[in-house]
Amino acid sequence: MNEHLSARIALLDNQLVDVDRRPIGRVDDVELSLENGTLRVDSILIGAQALGERLGGTIGRGMAAVAARLRPRTDPPGPARIDVALIEEFEPLVRLNVPFRELREVAGLERWLARHAIERLPGAGRAD
Repeated sequence: MNEHLSARIALLDNQLVDVDRRPIGRVDDVELSLENGTLRVDSILIGAQALGERLGGTIGRGMAAVAARLRPRTDPPGPARIDVALIEEFEPLVRLNVPFRELREVAGLERWLARHAIERLPGAGRAD
C-alpha cells in the first residue's frame, strides 16, 4: 500500500469489487491504527452499520442500530471488516485479491435474503 495515499480519496465511498470484478459494495469507513507515530489503515469497513457510525447524528445512529440488529447472530459484532492486505489495487475501483465467496463476514444479511427469499423465486438462479 502506498504510504502517501490519502485514505479519504483512495478508499472512502469508492466501489469495492472482488478479484473477478464482482461488485460487493462501497467502502463506508476505514479502521486505523497508530504505529510509530504514523497512522495506518488496517481494515476497510462496509455496510449500513459502518456508514451509519461514520455519519453519526440521529439518522446515522439509527441506521447503524437497525443494521446491527439485522446482522446474522453468527457474524462478529460491529461492522463488516476487510483486512487491507486483501486489497489488490485502489484505482479506479478498490479491487480485492479474493473472490466474494471467501468473504464470509461480508453481506451476511444479503446472503441470508438471497438464500431464503430470492433463490426461491422462479428463474432466480443461485447466489454465493
